[in-house]
Amino acid sequence: MHKDFIDDPAALTAAIETKNRLEAIIATAMDAIITIDNRHRIIFFNPAAEAMFGMASSEAIGQPISRFIPERFRSAHEGHIRRFGKTGETGRRMGTLGAISGLRANGQEFPLEASISQAVVDNERLSTVILRDITERKANEDARALLAREVDHRAKNALAIVQALVSLTRAPSRDAFVEAVTGRVSALARAHSLLAQNRWSGAALRKVVQDEVSAYERPGQVHYRGPDIMLSPKAVQPIGLLIHELATNAVKYGALSTVKGRVDVEWELKNGEKLYLCWRETNGPPVSTPKQKGFGSNLITTVTGLQLGGDVEIDWDPKGIVVNAALPAGVMRPQDIPNLIPVTAGTPRPPPLDRRKPGKLLIVEDEMLIAMQLTESLEEAGWSIMGPAATIEEANQLLSTSPIPDAAILDVNLDGNTVYPLADTLQRLGVPILFCTGYENLDAAQQFEDCERIRKPADAAQLIGAVRVAIDKQERKLRPPT
Repeated sequence: MHKDFIDDPAALTAAIETKNRLEAIIATAMDAIITIDNRHRIIFFNPAAEAMFGMASSEAIGQPISRFIPERFRSAHEGHIRRFGKTGETGRRMGTLGAISGLRANGQEFPLEASISQAVVDNERLSTVILRDITERKANEDARALLAREVDHRAKNALAIVQALVSLTRAPSRDAFVEAVTGRVSALARAHSLLAQNRWSGAALRKVVQDEVSAYERPGQVHYRGPDIMLSPKAVQPIGLLIHELATNAVKYGALSTVKGRVDVEWELKNGEKLYLCWRETNGPPVSTPKQKGFGSNLITTVTGLQLGGDVEIDWDPKGIVVNAALPAGVMRPQDIPNLIPVTAGTPRPPPLDRRKPGKLLIVEDEMLIAMQLTESLEEAGWSIMGPAATIEEANQLLSTSPIPDAAILDVNLDGNTVYPLADTLQRLGVPILFCTGYENLDAAQQFEDCERIRKPADAAQLIGAVRVAIDKQERKLRPPT
């Protein structure tokens, strides 16, 4: 070989040029290239491999390739290389679709895409692995999967809310019913649009109020005053519904039903702790306290108190209705994960439930329209309702002061926090659990695999049937073997 180069200088020059080109290609390759000998020790480690694994070539050469593989995968990886060497193939992917895990010098694991090739050089079998760091690609894939799952959850949750609105709305005629439902669903849609415009980061309080009122007011009838405040995503929809109910009531019976009527909507933040919202009507028809509360009044009270965690006062002043709502600072920023309140010992458990008869149900649901519908439907079926609770903290407070329920209906996602800590508490207390969720699949802990689950939207018959199945399961667990 060397004699050939001596006899043919041009061939030697060409060989040197080819060698230099190959070295340049390998040195500038974006992928890591590692060559190992038949003892699986590294004999070549290109610059991309140095950058990927955080180790200089001089330090890596001579080390076993297993140095860069997580310990739990080393045995399988070495077996893969041995089997590949026996096949005689020149190249193939490694792992499922070429995906494996690597180990950086600092101990960090990361996902890799790998292919392996082999060749015999000077009677020695050499294997070369080409590696690509797919950390970013894997993160993007995971993000897309999470997004698809969240969109599915939100869509089903929205359907469940609409179902609740339709079920709860009462009206004296079909036309009035259609008008009421259409208005409330439109309010939900406007809130949804505002959230979408802001990529679900929240919405301006002023914009939420104006969007709900603008369709009903005459020029100059409604006056707004308050600082620029961004609502949290969770607060946009309920506050939109709250303002919608006030606006439609004003159009039918209050200040917006007359040309000279006036509405003042004011809000202020005090001490960074409370958001105060006031709706005041003047120059409208005389106001009198209603003989009984309608769905609109119940919706205002429930949304403000249970879903937003605030307080509301309705003053039926003859000169015009005045509504004052005091809302926690959490409506303006993501709420903290609730601290679990331990369930006190000694709360008596009722005697075993005759499953043919309704018992007591704990309802945990942070969408108050859905919670209201569940409560109404299940109470009509004879069940006694504990709650509904909108947070884990509220549920634990109920458990610490009331007899243990016969079963629990739990929404999985409570304002971004999973309900599983509460489910764990209930499971330890022996309470049958029914998960009611918009998620197609639950990433639940193994301990909840046997729990009943039902997807939103669900009607009362489906819920009652699922609750009875959950109770039956629990009774079978407690029943002594025969």
